[in-house]
Amino acid sequence: HVSTLVAAARYDGPMRAIIQAFKYAGHQTLDVPLARRLSDHPGLDLRHIDVVVPVPLHPWRRLVRGFNQAERLARHLGPPVLHALSRTHWTPAQASLHADARERNVQDAFALARHVTSGGRRRLRGTLSGARVLLVDDVVTTGGTMSACARVLREAGARDVRAAAVARTEK
Repeated sequence: HVSTLVAAARYDGPMRAIIQAFKYAGHQTLDVPLARRLSDHPGLDLRHIDVVVPVPLHPWRRLVRGFNQAERLARHLGPPVLHALSRTHWTPAQASLHADARERNVQDAFALARHVTSGGRRRLRGTLSGARVLLVDDVVTTGGTMSACARVLREAGARDVRAAAVARTEK
């Protein structure tokens, strides 16, 4: 579903501690060095990206955390950030699930952004039509979340959906 998946580091040891400090301990200023690490990855060529789409959090999770870590990373990559997706329902955190349950967990969890009016949704589809999209998240394991998001973006007209994460866990 994604044409390319880039992960800048393994999610272990120091990188795990850094990302957890970023997400859960209020160290939001880590977004700049983490985004730089991602943008410096040799497999990621941002010159061929039209828009960056952060993987959305469920509104409740965003309220509790106070921010969306993927959105914070996306803002520092360069191309325009497009809030094209929304979560359709709450799902358990992927980290809490076994690999075989992760894809089922997010199968229908995303849709084209619901916070916009019908006119806004038409403009959103217009922006996505033929676009080269970079989907961004902090950590990827099986790629189930990225695939579910990419499916929605392609259905909305995106020409190419690539995915990037700061770190990748061992499956």
